[in-house]
Amino acid sequence: MIKALFEILPESVDAANCVLVCEISNEGFSYAIKNEEQNSYIAVAVFQFEKGSEDSDHAGNLHDVIQGQSLLAANFKKVYIMYSFAESVLIPFALYSSLENEKVINLVHGDLQNHTSILTDLVTESGVYNAYRISTPVYNVIKSHFPNASDIHQYSVLLKQQATKEDKLSIIFYPQRIVVKLSEKGKTELINSFCYNTAEDVSYILLNTCKQFEIESVPVEVSGLIEKDSALYKEIYKYFEIINFASLPAECNYAERITQQPVHYFSHIFAIDSCE
Repeated sequence: MIKALFEILPESVDAANCVLVCEISNEGFSYAIKNEEQNSYIAVAVFQFEKGSEDSDHAGNLHDVIQGQSLLAANFKKVYIMYSFAESVLIPFALYSSLENEKVINLVHGDLQNHTSILTDLVTESGVYNAYRISTPVYNVIKSHFPNASDIHQYSVLLKQQATKEDKLSIIFYPQRIVVKLSEKGKTELINSFCYNTAEDVSYILLNTCKQFEIESVPVEVSGLIEKDSALYKEIYKYFEIINFASLPAECNYAERITQQPVHYFSHIFAIDSCE
């Protein structure tokens, strides 16, 4: 089963002038719609697979939620699909061979999965290819609904984002998973996904990351599904003095109903289009 966490939707959409951006993960499905003429995001929706859902159910649940969203049936000007799955390998240009993608992913992430598809992003900004693995049934659902969509992996989006000169530890929160990006002196040092069960697991992951890279007192930026009054936030605050909630990308406008929500819930979704 899949449940709606947010649905901020207009009554109608001028799809010919709009871009649709979607995020798909093991935790759920999200999308946002941007009117390019107005340079404004006019819709956002977040759906989450209910706890206990099997991976094998995700394709069917994904089909059902897309089918149930009448806005998604429109003929959009562009469609971007971001896959947020952990099974990704960043390969430098000099070492890349398309014939070896499956072997490399199997070496790093294991070879026990069946019915998977391997996709590759070219990330010119970082001089790497991103080879990643996703469920073939999920991929087929997406292609059946959005046959002309452009695919990209979340790590590629994070690498394409303009680097800040300041050190920063960025964390995107999902139910029982975080995606961590460490930037140091304008350079991306780490992008990885980590599963967790408790708030203490998260603080351990972050402290261990800082120890490995010999970084102290790094500012933290959080986005995704985290609340300021949660045990999770309070646990992180024990060890990191500066914690900021991610803001919306400044180059776009946003519908008032979107800005009335805690915008860090959606900020990583809106960043997809800016990296294309």
